[in-house]
Amino acid sequence: MPELRLATFNCENLMMRCDFRRAGIKRARERLTEVDDALVAAQVDSVFNVLSEDDRTLTAEALSVTQAEVCALQEVENLVTLTAFDTRYLARWSGAEYEDRILLEGNDTRGIDVGLLSRLPVIHYRSHARETYGRLGLSPPNGQSVNDYAFRRDCLEADILKDGRVLTLFVCHFKSMYGGRHKTRAIRQAEAQAVRLIIERRFPDPAAAEWVILGDFNDYFERDGQALHDHGLGPLVDDGFAVDLVTHAVADPYDRWTHHYNGDDTYGALDHIFLSPALAQRNARPHVRIVRAGTPFRARRYEGARFPGVGWSEPKASDHCPLAATLQFEGRPLAP
Repeated sequence: MPELRLATFNCENLMMRCDFRRAGIKRARERLTEVDDALVAAQVDSVFNVLSEDDRTLTAEALSVTQAEVCALQEVENLVTLTAFDTRYLARWSGAEYEDRILLEGNDTRGIDVGLLSRLPVIHYRSHARETYGRLGLSPPNGQSVNDYAFRRDCLEADILKDGRVLTLFVCHFKSMYGGRHKTRAIRQAEAQAVRLIIERRFPDPAAAEWVILGDFNDYFERDGQALHDHGLGPLVDDGFAVDLVTHAVADPYDRWTHHYNGDDTYGALDHIFLSPALAQRNARPHVRIVRAGTPFRARRYEGARFPGVGWSEPKASDHCPLAATLQFEGRPLAP
């Protein structure tokens, strides 16, 4: 039975902001979003040195500790940024570049997207960024219309092949809490419902199929270890449609946090890996790791060792922690 090491990580503003008119690179803007080419990444980077050396070194070190074969990433600007990060930073720590790099442009107004790095073949992938509430048959939240996009960023669907078997991933980055957690909850709830509908459309019997939803969902089931019931992720978990891996695998609720918000010094798990019921049953005791060594020292609940160079607030790997798990799956046979 195949075994897969999987991670999700919000890299926090992994961006390459360039003055394209000065770059001297033909079709620079288009190429940044369509070419998986380390030479293009190096050319842009050599002109502007646009990736922060300290922060991105720590980001790469944190991600490499997961030893993940497949990494779902959030807050990545474009494909060349992802390539530059992989080839210039991550490969130094992990020992080799990732063979497959996937990023499709989503809907975020800041230009941050979800992406995928994989050492395994990605045999199929597609974006759901252009799904509207109307096409999905969803009632839009207040202030939205049926013609508005259902996802603030994207839901990236990808089929991963290992040992002749296929596992499907859905990589997400839901609406932030900016503007207030309760005021923005309805949007995240609609996004959760949209992911569920996409999975139900893909799999005739979702409970019996094997799939994973993972990413930054910008909402938590617990805050400072105390259970909450006012989150926007109900469509994914309330009736057992999916199982939250960390809740399932980590007994101590105080040890489930992946994010520290310095504004009110609270700790919660914004990053999740959700398993289908069949996959959760197969992984009754999964190995789960939350990598906190790249968090700044102001996140005082973590008392373990930090990576060299981490500061009180900066530099840091991210404002999130990588979440990783080793999963066994039966999957589906590769179609002839």
